[in-house]
Amino acid sequence: MAGSPQSCFSCGAVPVTSSVGCPACGTLVMPLARACVTCGARLKGKRVGGKPANVYDPLFDLSSLSDGQRTEFSQHRLTIAFSVDGAILLHFATMGLFSLIYFGLMHSKLPMVKHDDFGARRAIGFSFIPFFNLYWVFKFWLRLVARVNLQMRLRGLPPAVSKRFMLATVIVSLIPGANLASLVVHPICIGRMQGMCNRIVPEASGQYKIMFERL
Repeated sequence: MAGSPQSCFSCGAVPVTSSVGCPACGTLVMPLARACVTCGARLKGKRVGGKPANVYDPLFDLSSLSDGQRTEFSQHRLTIAFSVDGAILLHFATMGLFSLIYFGLMHSKLPMVKHDDFGARRAIGFSFIPFFNLYWVFKFWLRLVARVNLQMRLRGLPPAVSKRFMLATVIVSLIPGANLASLVVHPICIGRMQGMCNRIVPEASGQYKIMFERL
């Protein structure tokens, strides 16, 4: 695509010609980005019109990332593998509260790639705001799926859960009567995500994965 303007996959700014450093923390950010993906510092860039390329899109060409960006985006803080069966069991035992907190905390353990990524405080806290949480439940789960799937793709692994399947799961869970189906599909999503996350924990934690796989 030489010679043609490209959109920033984080903020939508164009044209993109090279990466620059955040003046606050030095992290590589795209030119004209509105905020640093690491420290959140506000930058001078403004988003321009047009649909931006989305790094979370399964069709996004990861080869367009620089080595520095690829390394930065691969850094997560998932250090312990957790039993898939245990995650599903606790989901049922706590009527979903465990999943909200456990996967809410995961938002802070994954790298902030897009300017509107959020951490555990927003992920969990906004889920308790009446009425607003009806919108937030979509944001919570769809963004988590996108962020986990990116980690899989960066390592050459298949995605954990498709965005469409998670979207259907959230919609079904909010429809009276039909929400009984979420008793089946939601645990499938949880199990798939946890299973894939277990595959990308550091090798030092591999003993947990092996132990749980033998149960």
